[in-house]
Amino acid sequence: MLSNTCKYALRAIIYIGINSKSGKNINVRTIASELDVPMQFLSKILQVFVHKQILDSVKGPHGGFSFRKDPYEINLWDVIEIIDGPTLFEHCIIGKRPCNSHDNTQKKCPVHDNYSFVRKDLEIFFKNESFGKIIESFDEKSHDFLAL
Repeated sequence: MLSNTCKYALRAIIYIGINSKSGKNINVRTIASELDVPMQFLSKILQVFVHKQILDSVKGPHGGFSFRKDPYEINLWDVIEIIDGPTLFEHCIIGKRPCNSHDNTQKKCPVHDNYSFVRKDLEIFFKNESFGKIIESFDEKSHDFLAL
């Protein structure tokens, strides 16, 4: 459902939040190594969030990334919308075109009605789940999940 780019972004932003609690910047090389993500690719992804003023970036030997905004003010939907676009949940699960429930003239796919409930629940979840809540609930045992 989510693109690999989006998954990398979510994991990296969570990693930054967990590891920058003490106010230090987290180096992209460290993030890429820990999460097993290509460094150049991850660097480009994270720069998008610097431009969107979600993250800060500092260059140099003690440089890296940290949150610019309060992690409680940023939800998973914000990242999904930036990377995969706002129409991610409008496309049919088994087809190529949008499967909008408001268009009664359009023939709906066989799973449309059931999937529309799931789609709406996912959207609500992503909009209500903040990075602050995720980071706060993370513990040492959970750390391995980021590297998967």
